[in-house]
Parts: sequence; C-alpha cells; structure tokens
Amino acid sequence: MKISHELPISLLPYSYKWNDFDYLLPCFMGKYPGYREYFLKAKEDGRFIIMDNSLFEGYHHTNAELLSFIELIQPNIFIVPDSWNDSEKTIYNAQNWIERFNLPGTQLMVVLQGNTFDELINMYKVVTELGYTHIAINHSSNAYLNYFSELPVLEAQMKGRMKLVDELIKSNVLIETNYHHLLGCSLPQEVMAYIEFNWIKSIDTSNPIIVGYKGVRYSDNGIEFKPTEKIEDLFEVNLGDKMEDILFNINKFRSYTK
Repeated sequence: MKISHELPISLLPYSYKWNDFDYLLPCFMGKYPGYREYFLKAKEDGRFIIMDNSLFEGYHHTNAELLSFIELIQPNIFIVPDSWNDSEKTIYNAQNWIERFNLPGTQLMVVLQGNTFDELINMYKVVTELGYTHIAINHSSNAYLNYFSELPVLEAQMKGRMKLVDELIKSNVLIETNYHHLLGCSLPQEVMAYIEFNWIKSIDTSNPIIVGYKGVRYSDNGIEFKPTEKIEDLFEVNLGDKMEDILFNINKFRSYTK
C-alpha cells in the first residue's frame, strides 16, 4: 500500500522522503504560494500526484476551478466532486465528469458515498459500469455509524470501513484489477486489517502529523483518539519541537502496513 501524508507547508520539503506519492488539496493552491510552488516542482520532478476535490476541507470548487488546477498540475489521478453520504448525487457527478471531460494523462477517481452498505455496494457496481477503474473508499460514511451505532464514533468508522471492504469482496462486485484508494482514517491501526489486500493500492492521511503535533506517539496497537485539528491548522505553526513525535508516527504508521 502506497502512503501519502498531507503535510503543512513547513514540512513539504520532507515529502519526497516520507511519502510514496503526493496528495494535492486544491483549496490550498490559491491561498498559499509555497503550497502551489511545491506541487509545480513535484510535477516537474515526475512525482505521482492524486488531486482531491477538497470536500472534506469544506470547500466546494466549481468545475471550472477544478479543471484549471488539473490543467496546471496534470495530476495522475483526480477525485471527481462527491457529495457526503449521497450516492445519487455522487453518481450523477461521476457520470457528468467521465462523459464531458477528456483529461489526457489524468485518471478519474470516484468516492463511494451512501447511507447504507447496500447503497455503497450498488454505487461501486454502477460507477464501474460507467467506466471507472479508480475507486476511493472514505473513512467516515454514515453507513458505518448506522450499522455500528452502539460503538464510539471512531471505532464505528474504523470497523465500518473494514466491513465494507469485506462486503465488497463477498458481493462479488469488487474488481481486484481496479485501483482502490483509502481516503483518510479515523484510527491508524485500521490499516493493519488490509495487509493481505494488494488490490488496495494507496492511502492518504494527515493523522500521524497531527497526532505528533499533539505530542502523542502511536503504540504498537495504534491510538484511541483523533485530534480535531485539520492539516491547515498547522500551516503557520512552528513544528520544530514536534519533529521527533511526527517522524515516530510516520514510521510507525508504515509499519502497520507491513
């Protein structure tokens, strides 16, 4: 499983060493010149880049804005606009993008969204029939919370995605030759469950960075909390005295995938 940790601007110089690929959040491209410059250089250097649509960060870019960033960076993969827990709207957007836009060199990826496991599994079937070969599985679907309602939220999200992976396999809709990406994580130890699934190709998460910023180190079995901060909250923070904790978590996270 290839790993990418979203990094604050001060840590971007370490990305080539820490990350297997780069994960671009377009909401930062216009706000932070250093972020934009990094990704222009990363593309020039031939780095593999997955570009998100910034929904999780609370942004709703227009298609024109997203297309301008795609033209500028030419990412290897672009995650088409999705809608929280709304499979119908997300499928509509996915169909719109695959039919309207020809993006040479950039593969389109769609995020599974829905309120139930049946919706998520059906969406997988529908989007692959539309022609999608790149599928993202998010970490915080309502389907997970609805099914594991008796569990704490973070545990429910972790076990919920694990169950979805299991259900995709059992349903026989999963196509192992597709590219599957894990969008974030609620608890980092979740990735231990996927060691034998070589069809899960990649994951992005800022969790090791933010947990390290809080002065906490992962144990061999992970952690039981998730900080409320997002990566942008660290963009203007001096992280010099947090580097040892951050690097420890980055290395520990990678060990979970082996």
